Amino acid sequence: MKIDLKHANDIVKNIADELAKNEDLISDLDQKIGDGDHGYNIVRGFKAVLEIDSTNLSLDNYFMQIGRTLMAKVGGASGPLYGMSFMKAAAAFKNSEYIDFQNFKEFVANFAKNLQILGKVQLNEKTMYDVWNPFCTKLSEFNEINLEAKNELLEYLQYLVAQTKDMMATKGRASYLKERSIGTIDPGSFSTGIILKNFLKEL
Repeated sequence: MKIDLKHANDIVKNIADELAKNEDLISDLDQKIGDGDHGYNIVRGFKAVLEIDSTNLSLDNYFMQIGRTLMAKVGGASGPLYGMSFMKAAAAFKNSEYIDFQNFKEFVANFAKNLQILGKVQLNEKTMYDVWNPFCTKLSEFNEINLEAKNELLEYLQYLVAQTKDMMATKGRASYLKERSIGTIDPGSFSTGIILKNFLKEL
């Protein structure tokens, strides 16, 4: 399915709603290994995103505005990471009126690349890059999307989020806990899973 601007707005609203429903859970994860504010911050950020007037925006400019809004409203380390990555990834939709499977793959690739550069992260450091990068690789295995492929990708996405539980954090505040960071899902990976899932379901 192709996703136009109005449909993209609806997806973003679904993301905001699901993040809000999971705010306490995300905050609990972050209290265990971080500052404890990721739930509140990411929910506040996406509430602000819902206020964007997209009437006269192109698809790529809409995603640029999402990035700018998250930069302004989401605190902590995740604000700049999410914000700048959305802004860089928006280039995937330039000169396009629709999100389709091909430019969605490009969006995810751009996002993952920017995360690595901006966050100076590698795999297995218990960050949301541990979801974005392998998910990007998995997407590249598919030339088109159908129900079978979608279900496989959704299942893999769920696995990627869950497997951060077994990692030891080596970045950010969580890294101070060393081995004690093992056993908790990375909160940024959890919110990433919600975002990617809601877009993938509609393709």
